[in-house]
Amino acid sequence: MTGIINWNELWKTMMSGHKRRGDRGEDPGSMWDKRAKKFNESVMQHTERTERQITKLELKPEYTVLDVGAGIGRLTIPIAKQVKSVTAVDQSKGMLACLQENMEREGITNVTSINKRWEEIELGVDIEPHDVVIACHSLGMPDIQEAIEKMDAASKGYVYIISSAGRWMDGGMEAILGRRGRSWGMMDYIFFCNLLHEMKIYANVNIQDTEYEQHYDSLDEAVDRWKGTRDLPEEKEDALRAYLSGILIEDGGTLLYKRKSKNATIWWQKGDLK
Repeated sequence: MTGIINWNELWKTMMSGHKRRGDRGEDPGSMWDKRAKKFNESVMQHTERTERQITKLELKPEYTVLDVGAGIGRLTIPIAKQVKSVTAVDQSKGMLACLQENMEREGITNVTSINKRWEEIELGVDIEPHDVVIACHSLGMPDIQEAIEKMDAASKGYVYIISSAGRWMDGGMEAILGRRGRSWGMMDYIFFCNLLHEMKIYANVNIQDTEYEQHYDSLDEAVDRWKGTRDLPEEKEDALRAYLSGILIEDGGTLLYKRKSKNATIWWQKGDLK
């Protein structure tokens, strides 16, 4: 019996305005292709946050791991150092190119990349079941229940969804980013918990405090990075510059952007892996 709120239908309604595309009708894979290099420069620096997230995962040397929406490999690469192998699925060729570069730099050879949308992946054809399946801030599919059902089916042991808990960015930045900022609110952990409960998956939740820090050599670099990773229209550049100039902190000859937030690790166990 469906409850008062059909969480999957609510998700579809919220996603319908995006239509799997950017605000300018751009395919999301191509959109991330253009952002990949700047995204890579920003995200791969956050090793402490990554380490804290990985400590919440059940990883053993003999395990195989599937990373859904792996992107540049922020989690893929450190996980690969602890397990037998990792399969990285992502729709963006540009993001997977950065992943390959990061793997080569780290000497990682046990990662297989698949350049497909998760919706296009066929179990038993593209991939076989893995011991652990994870999606970290990457579940933006139009049918979220179908996406999670496939994750569940692809797992022999553990499934993990890492999401935001509460507001990911402050109201000032959300106002500048518009839909791009508000869309992060869809990814709040409580939505996934409600949907999973409706699916009769009674998941565990662990919430962590996290601190995001990013250093920039100049205000121009900060503006350029934010524009590149969020595909911000030119007409909003002045507002972004004014906002960043008011919140960036001088720190050892650089400008520091600092934000505190919370992450949630939602997980459930399917089998009895040893």
